[in-house]
Amino acid sequence: MRIGIDAHYLGNQKTGNETYTLNLMRALARVDSGHNDYSIYLTNPEVAAQQVVADPRFQNRLLKPSAAMLRIPLVFPCELLRRPVDILHAQYFIPPFVSCKTVLTVHDISFEDRPELFRPLHRFSLRSLVPGSIRRAEKVFVVSEWLKQSIVERYEISPEKIVVTHLATSQNFLRQDVESARAYTAANFGLTEPFLLYVGNIVPGKNVEGILKAFVCLRRNTSMHDKKLVIVGPKLWGWPAVCSLIEKLKLQDHVLCTGYVSQEDLPKFYTACDVFLFPSFSETFGLPVLEAMSCGAPVVASSRGALPEITDGAALLVNPEEPEEIAAAVYQILNDPRVGSDLARKGIERSRTFSWEATAAKTLAVYNEVVM
Repeated sequence: MRIGIDAHYLGNQKTGNETYTLNLMRALARVDSGHNDYSIYLTNPEVAAQQVVADPRFQNRLLKPSAAMLRIPLVFPCELLRRPVDILHAQYFIPPFVSCKTVLTVHDISFEDRPELFRPLHRFSLRSLVPGSIRRAEKVFVVSEWLKQSIVERYEISPEKIVVTHLATSQNFLRQDVESARAYTAANFGLTEPFLLYVGNIVPGKNVEGILKAFVCLRRNTSMHDKKLVIVGPKLWGWPAVCSLIEKLKLQDHVLCTGYVSQEDLPKFYTACDVFLFPSFSETFGLPVLEAMSCGAPVVASSRGALPEITDGAALLVNPEEPEEIAAAVYQILNDPRVGSDLARKGIERSRTFSWEATAAKTLAVYNEVVM
């Protein structure tokens, strides 16, 4: 079977979508014992020059030009004419004029319910093309049962068409020695004080502003004055509002914004923090939450979206609209060590139920079902 995988995220966005694509392909190489060949469609020349998957069955294909308005309707169909495949695994959009079987991964449809979280052009393209791609695909992969139900209800799609394949963590996301992790974050990032942690893109939907307001509520308690808040993640279009709020709340000396942190350093942050915060307004999976649980960090997460499904009793869940409720959950963990240790234990146990091998095996089974 000749399998094509749209991997245009690689090298362009350090996001959950990139993590999904890369780890899925590498896990497919491990679980696929057949004679299948894979074409990996890339848009970043530097990534295309590397061996993305250490398996000779996986061949890189650089698509040029990379701009989506040309790549999807023109470049992709031409590439598939030149080098046909039996099945194409696309991301969000299925190119027109393709004769092979198609499956689709959709990571999120919050552009329908929360359009204010998206830039106008991006929102327009998603609303215009994703629904039709979902209907054209033989099967649609999603990362949670919550997202599956959202798609079924929104687009009136048969549930049998939607396949849930969860995300998982990379192998390096394990709890490390706490003192060593704290020494590392102190030496390399100046974090000599206990800290609360957020990891993720700085965009409006992640509710970083709510975390800042909760942090202020927490600091009103005199015993919490020594805490720092660490915000890890790319400073995207939500950054100006976050930066402005930090100044308005006079938190400049108490908040550290690191920007992007490497996959090698992230487990140290998760291990060293006192509490991990993720009160997102709408989350279809929440990979940072799973990473934090894998490293034994006590988690406070939103009660919305897929986070209750993913945490499954291993986190304190809060209303993301209520900063005081977020602060109260953090205080509960900090004030009672038994609560934090219990959450850490449950989080590690829960995280072990997710694996890329299971996701890849389920994905490969769908490829075979669709083509055969």
